[in-house]
Parts: sequence; C-alpha cells; structure tokens
Amino acid sequence: MKTTSTTTEILMTIPWLIAIVYVTSIWPELPATMPSHYDLSGTVNGWSPKVELAWLSLGMGVFLYLLFRFLPKIDPKGRLQSANFQKLRFVMMLFLAALQASLFYLAVHQSTSQALLGPELALVSLMLAGIGNYITTVKPNWFIGIRTPWTLSSENVWRRTHQLGGRWMVAGGLLAALLAIVVPAPYTVGVVVGIILTASFIPIVYSYIYYRQEKARQFS
Repeated sequence: MKTTSTTTEILMTIPWLIAIVYVTSIWPELPATMPSHYDLSGTVNGWSPKVELAWLSLGMGVFLYLLFRFLPKIDPKGRLQSANFQKLRFVMMLFLAALQASLFYLAVHQSTSQALLGPELALVSLMLAGIGNYITTVKPNWFIGIRTPWTLSSENVWRRTHQLGGRWMVAGGLLAALLAIVVPAPYTVGVVVGIILTASFIPIVYSYIYYRQEKARQFS
C-alpha cells in the first residue's frame, strides 16, 4: 500500500461508507432512542436519540480519517510516512466503523442486546490484535505507539518495547476476542477489559525497566 495515493485514501473511507449505507438501510427499524452505554455486566445504562448518535458516528468517522490522514504531515520526526502506517490506519478505520455499525445493529435487536455485546467486545479485541500486528514496525514519533518518557528518550527502548508490546497486543487481543464469545454475559466486560489493560500495561512497565537497564549498561 503506497504511502500517498488516491486509491489508498479511497480505501480508507470504504469501511465508513459501508457503515453509513448499512445504518441508512435499517434507519426505519431503529427506535427513536438507542442504547449508548453499557455497565460492566453488559446491561444498558445510557440512552441517546438515534439522530444524535448517527451524527456523532459520522463526525467521528470524518475526524478519525482527517486525523490519521494528516498526522504524517505534522509529525516533527517525519517517521509516519510508511506503508505499514497506512495498513495500521486501515485496520483502525475498519474496526472502528464496524463498532459504530454494531451499535445500530444492537439497537434493532434490543431483545438480545446482552448476547450481542460479546461479539461487539470481540471486535474491540480484534482491533487491538490488528494494531499490535503493525505497531512493531512504527518508528519513534510523537503521535502513534507506546509513548512513554522512556521510549521517547531512546530509539532502542522504543524498538524493544514495541516488539514486546506488539506481541502482547496480538496475544491479548485474540484471547480477549475468544473469551468475549464464551464467557457468560455478566462477566464478559470485566474479563475483556482486564485482558486489554494487562496487555497495554505490561509494555509500559517494560519500557521503564529496559530503559533503566540500558542506562546501567552505559555507566558500567
């Protein structure tokens, strides 16, 4: 995938266009007020007008597209001009569009919303795995990646942290996606969130430990 091309930019918008077409096709079936928030047991505890959610979804899609489209241009290090960054963009746009569409799907199938929350969380988990698959190749920059004081202070710490973090994100994302389907509804959110937080926290701790080790070797 080229770093800049009309074809690439069209490809980035396709997931959101499909989501818009889908929401338009089920619009008459949607209730006037839709679930917009769930508690840790998967029970709906927040509602919003469907028009408001539709505009929010559209606005989020436009914002994310523009954000990831122009980040490489404003990155002071100029490290985001790569084919792998474009793949990372597409993975994020694809899964976020699917998540937005799933909210409207859940609204149409309110009687089975708890059963369908698992697949929605599985999408979030698969997005984490997809990001982890490409994040290992992201070079040091100010916007994308595991940006801690220690990774930003050393390119070697950045590289080692992202190699480890990418593996944890892939493994954690795939495990969370599986458990999101098989774990009973009252525990699904807690289990998935716990795995995602663990997979995200371990690389942060590792970046500090490896930074300290690197400094110790320099002074030894």
